[in-house]
Amino acid sequence: MFAYAVALWGQGGALRWAGVAVGVETVLVGLPWRVPRRRRSGPSFWAETSAGMLVPVGAAVLAVVSGPSWFGDAPAWWWYPLGATAGMVLVLLGGMNLRALVSGDLAFLYGPTPRPQALARVTTSLLSPTGEEVVFRGAYLAAPAVAAGPLGLLAAAAFVARHHIAPGANRRGSARATVTEVSAAAVLLGLTVASGSILPALVAHVVNNAPSIVFELQREHDKGGAP
Repeated sequence: MFAYAVALWGQGGALRWAGVAVGVETVLVGLPWRVPRRRRSGPSFWAETSAGMLVPVGAAVLAVVSGPSWFGDAPAWWWYPLGATAGMVLVLLGGMNLRALVSGDLAFLYGPTPRPQALARVTTSLLSPTGEEVVFRGAYLAAPAVAAGPLGLLAAAAFVARHHIAPGANRRGSARATVTEVSAAAVLLGLTVASGSILPALVAHVVNNAPSIVFELQREHDKGGAP
C-alpha cells in the first residue's frame, strides 16, 4: 500500500492527493484495533470503519471536484451488462450460497449482529465502490501512457493488500477469499483497460457487493458491544 501511495504521489496533480489518502488510511487501518470486533462498542467500530473509508470517500470527492475527463467517459452500452456479468461471476467465485441468501437461511445461520456494526458494513459496501474504482482503476486512466501499465498492476496488488491490513481475520483468511480478491483485482482492471472507462468495473463492483448488503440487512440485531 505504501508503495502504491508513493507511486501516486510521483504522478503529481490530483493523484498526489490520492496517494496521501492511501498512505494515511493504511496507517489508520493498521492500528491495533480491538478484536474480536463483535465485542466492540458501536462508536469504536464506526471509528475503524471511518478510517477505512478515507480512500474511497476521499477519492470520490476528489474526482468530483477536480473533474478529470476520464471520470465521466462512458463506453458502449454493452460494457454495462458485461460488467454486471463479471460481478456475478465474482459473487459465485466467492462461494456465497445465493439460494440460502434469498430464502433468509444464510442470515439465520450466521445469527444476530450488533446493529451499529451491521449498519457500518452496509455503509461501507454502498459507498466504497465508486471511490475504490477511482483510486485503484482510475489511476490507470489518469497516468501517462508510459506509466499506466506498471501503475495499474501496482494498483491491483494494492487493492488486494488493502483487504488484509486490518487486525484480525476479518473473513479474509481463507485461500478462496484471497483467490476471489486477486480475481476481482484482475477482472476490474481488465474491464477498465479494455473499455477505457471505470464504469464497467464500477457496475461489476456494485453487483459483487450487493449480496453482502442484502445479507447484512436480513440479519437480526443484538446489543453486542464490550461486556
